Amino acid sequence: MENASKALIMAGSILIAIIVISVLVMAYGNLTETMNAKDDEDAVEQVMEFNKQYDVYYRDNLYGSDILSITNKVADYNERQSKEQGYEKLDIEVKFKTEIDGPDREKIIDKTITYKSGMLKEKVQDLEGTINSYKSIRKGKQEEKLGKTIAALSGLRTNELEKLFDEKDMQDESRKGEIKSDIKKYLSYNAALTTLKSRKFKATKFEYDEKTKRIKTMKFSEI
Repeated sequence: MENASKALIMAGSILIAIIVISVLVMAYGNLTETMNAKDDEDAVEQVMEFNKQYDVYYRDNLYGSDILSITNKVADYNERQSKEQGYEKLDIEVKFKTEIDGPDREKIIDKTITYKSGMLKEKVQDLEGTINSYKSIRKGKQEEKLGKTIAALSGLRTNELEKLFDEKDMQDESRKGEIKSDIKKYLSYNAALTTLKSRKFKATKFEYDEKTKRIKTMKFSEI
């Protein structure tokens, strides 16, 4: 009788242990499933947040300033983040309807070219660098004597500029011609940048990676 009781107690203990283990296994499975679902949810949210910063540009009422803004955003991502995050680089394609000329018919923007993000950023940087170079006083005794930058001189009327030449006793007609030419070029480059920023564009197509669902290519065209 005593042996039978012990056997029942042992069997009961084993059954309870099996039940406890089963419950723990089920709980672990549910916890793992919950954690995986949470990870999937977080991943989807991250993709949505990433795409949202670019999806706002998918519209028909864009200006060149918007295009330059997203170009810089993409370039910054490609240079600083894409490699660290292990994702492909983003790309932009911009098609211009008309050309933008600088001084002496220089092609600032060529309508026959579809500009990629890197190309457009480099073009704008070159343009801004050229403009900034005209903002400093050219080295030379005669221009230093004027005491004004090309940018400042460009704000003067023709008669005011001639009056300044007389006041500063600048007699060299050749040098005065060079200064006037610099002013004209400075104004032309400034106008080109202003024109670029004020042009109207629309988004034509956004492409997303089939696997990651992250945006990968944005296409725009001038209206």
